[in-house]
Amino acid sequence: MRERMGPYEIPATDGEQLDDAPGRDRVAYRFTLHQSSDKLVQGGECNLVTDRSDVLVTVVSIDGDQIVLSSDRPLDLPDGRATLVIYPWFLYERLQEALRGLGEHDGFHTETALSLFGNAPASQPTVSGATTDHLADSLNASQRQAVDLCLRTTPAFVWGPPGTGKTTTLGYIVLSLLQRGQRVLVTSTTNAAVDQALSRLAQIEDGGAAIDRGEVVRLGQTQADTHGAGLPQVVERLYAATHIRIAALEQRHARRLHELTIGNALLADLRANADASQLGLFGTTNVAAVDPARVASLLRGFDATRLATLSVEQQTRLVERRLGRLEQAVQLSVERSQQLRHDLRTREGAVVSAARLVLATMTNVYMSSLMSDQRFDAVIVEEAGMAVLPTLFYCASLAKSRVIMVGDPRQLPPIVQSPEPFVQRAMGRNIFDITVPEPHRSELVVMLDTQYRMHPRIGDLVGGLFYGGRLRHGDVTRDTHRIAACAPCPGAAVVVVDTGGSSTCDTPAGSYSRFNEGHAAIAVDMARQAVEAGAGSVAIIAPYVEQVRLIGRLLAANPALSDRVECRTVHRFQGGERDVVVVDTVDAEPLPPGRLLSDRRPLSSASNLINVSVSRARGKLVIVADAQYFRRRDPAGIIDRVLTAAQELGTIVSP
Repeated sequence: MRERMGPYEIPATDGEQLDDAPGRDRVAYRFTLHQSSDKLVQGGECNLVTDRSDVLVTVVSIDGDQIVLSSDRPLDLPDGRATLVIYPWFLYERLQEALRGLGEHDGFHTETALSLFGNAPASQPTVSGATTDHLADSLNASQRQAVDLCLRTTPAFVWGPPGTGKTTTLGYIVLSLLQRGQRVLVTSTTNAAVDQALSRLAQIEDGGAAIDRGEVVRLGQTQADTHGAGLPQVVERLYAATHIRIAALEQRHARRLHELTIGNALLADLRANADASQLGLFGTTNVAAVDPARVASLLRGFDATRLATLSVEQQTRLVERRLGRLEQAVQLSVERSQQLRHDLRTREGAVVSAARLVLATMTNVYMSSLMSDQRFDAVIVEEAGMAVLPTLFYCASLAKSRVIMVGDPRQLPPIVQSPEPFVQRAMGRNIFDITVPEPHRSELVVMLDTQYRMHPRIGDLVGGLFYGGRLRHGDVTRDTHRIAACAPCPGAAVVVVDTGGSSTCDTPAGSYSRFNEGHAAIAVDMARQAVEAGAGSVAIIAPYVEQVRLIGRLLAANPALSDRVECRTVHRFQGGERDVVVVDTVDAEPLPPGRLLSDRRPLSSASNLINVSVSRARGKLVIVADAQYFRRRDPAGIIDRVLTAAQELGTIVSP
C-alpha cells in the first residue's frame, strides 16, 4: 500500500479552538467535514494540514459532519480551513497491534474465532426460548430457517443472494438474540452496510422500541439517518439535564463576554475622561463626558443619578471591579463547562457498555477507544464475504459464544491491493470459501432462496448462472413488469446489444485501464431511452475506470441525463438496486479480454463482479457487448456464458 497508494484527503472548514480540551497537555479543535469516510474513527490519528503547518492529531469525537480533534500543540488556522490526511496503511498497522493483543491480554475469545475459521468444532450454545414462533408472518421459510440456525449453531452462515431479504432476516436475527438476553455486535466493512442494518431494525416495531430505550448504539461517522441510535443522540437523550446545563452555561458565558466587551469599551472611555480632566487644568479638551447611564447599565444596582455625583475616578474603580468579577465568572463558566463536557465523554463509554446492541464498522471495532473493553455474546458480520480475514478473526474474538456471517460468497470479495500470492491467500479469500467451501452441503449454512427484487427473467439469469438454479421468485412487484414494458426494447426485461465488431477497445498512454468510444455512446443512448420512458433510477456499470470517465463526460454534456443517470464501477453498486441497469463490457478488438471479466485463475473475482453487475437491475437489464468477440477469444468463459444465457432469456438487438 505504501508503494502503490497515496493518502486519503478530506477537506475541513470552520475550524475553531475549543475551551474543553481532552487533557491539560492537549488543545482541542472543532471542524466541519465536507465528505464522510469510514477511515475516520474515534481514537484514530491523522495529519491536519494547513498552508502553514502539518500536525498529527487525534480524533476525539465525530457527530454528523462535525469532528473534534486534539493536538499536543496549538494550530495555526488563519481562515479555519484545513485538510485531514489519512495514510491507509496506518489502519493495517493498528490492526496488527490489535491482533497481537489477542495473545497478550485476557478477555478475548479466540476459541470462537478459531471455530469461525473451521479450526475448532462447531457448537450449539444454549439460548433460552430458541424458537422462531415469534417471527413475523412475512418471513418466508428459508428466512425462518436462517433465524433458527443462528439461534442454534455457531458459527452460522446466512447466504443471501441479491434481493432475498438478507437485511430483513438479519434484523430478526438481532431481535431474536436480544429477546433472549444476548448482547450483540453488528459490524461490517462499510458504513453503508451498517446503516442499512440499523435502518431495517428501526422499521421493525420491537427494534424501534429498543432504540427508544437507549439499548441500541451506532458508533462512528455516517451521513445516514441513525434513527436516534447515534452515540451523541443517545448520550444527549439519556443525559438531557447535563446538556441543558451546558447550554445554559454557554448562554451565560456569551452574555458575560458581551458585557466584558461593552465594559472594556466603557473603561477606555472613562480613562480617557480622567486623562482629559487632568489636561483641562492646563487647557481645553474635546473629550466628551461619559453618560452615567452607560455606567449604570454595566454595574446594575446603581442608578444614573447617583453615579452622576461620583467623580470619573470613582466610576472608573467601580467599573474595574465589575470587570474583574466578570472575568472570574467567565473563567468559572469555562471550567464548569469543561467539566460537564468531560463527564459526557466519560458517559459515552458508559452508554456503550450499557448498550445491548452496538453497530459499528470493523475499523471502528478495533480502532475506537470506546470498543477496547467491549465483549459480546454474539458478533454478526454483514457483507461478510467482503471482510478481510484478519479483521474477521479479531471481531470474532469479541464473541463469548456465537458468530454469525451474513453475506454472499458469489458477490464482491475483499479488496486487497497487493498481487502477492501469499497476501491474496491470506486476505483475498472470503470466509465462506474458508469454512464452508461447499455451502449447499453444509449444515452451518442456510441459503435464502426467494428473491423479491428482480423481474423473473433477470432472476432466472442470475439464479441459473450463479446459484445453481436454486433461486426462486417471490411476489415480485408489478413495477418490475412496468419497467420491462418501457424503452429501450419495450417488453424485454433482458436485452443484449450485440456490437458485432463495430467498435474497438484501447488504453490511454501510461494506463492499463480501458475505454471503448462506440460502447460508451451506445450505453448512454440506452440510458437516455430509459429516462425518457420514465424509469425512476438508471445506472450504467462498467468494469474500467477509464470507461466510467468517458461515459461521465458524455452524460455531463447532456444536462437532462447528468442528474438522472449514475455511471460507476461495479464496486460502488454493491448492495444497491436500480430500475434499469446498462452493463457495458467495454472489451473488444484488438485487445484480449481483460481479467476483470474473463480471468480464470484461482481466486479470480471475475464471476463475482459480473454477478453484482447484472443483479442490480430491478426491471430491465441491458448488456452492451461484442458477443462474437468473447465467443472467439474466451469460449465458455463466464462472460460468454452470461451472454449466451441472456440471449436465450431476452432480446438481441444491433446498435
